[in-house]
Amino acid sequence: MKLNRISWIVFVLTVLATTINLHAQATHEITLNVDTKNPNPGKACFFKVGNSTTVLNNNSPETFTIFARVGDNIVWKGLSSTEPNIPVRITAIKYISGPRIFTSDSIKGDKLVQATVIRGGKAPYKYQIQFSVGSNTEIYTIESKIQIGE
Repeated sequence: MKLNRISWIVFVLTVLATTINLHAQATHEITLNVDTKNPNPGKACFFKVGNSTTVLNNNSPETFTIFARVGDNIVWKGLSSTEPNIPVRITAIKYISGPRIFTSDSIKGDKLVQATVIRGGKAPYKYQIQFSVGSNTEIYTIESKIQIGE
């Protein structure tokens, strides 16, 4: 009888731990890789993500879409794909359309930008990434998306 009670408690704790882990917040690191040798870096880039991020579309930078949940943290950073010593600075994430999933329509940064998803929606969140390359003060832009799930 005592063994059954202990087994039951272990089973319940295992189920609870699994359920909590399934709904724990995740961090999604999105890296914008830019060909800094290209005369138009805004047209010569692609995205990479960490292992914990699901990519729904990666056919082109403009259709790039990841999947995230409410409570998840998103981190955008830049990297030169051709010149490792040239910095790529993500300076802002700006809302374009879809549900407003962050606390602000414009999230500023210096080298990278971070935000936490505060709400979801059925349509994808479409946004613009603004970035600069090296010591150049020109701002380049590219659009991307985040689909929020339940």
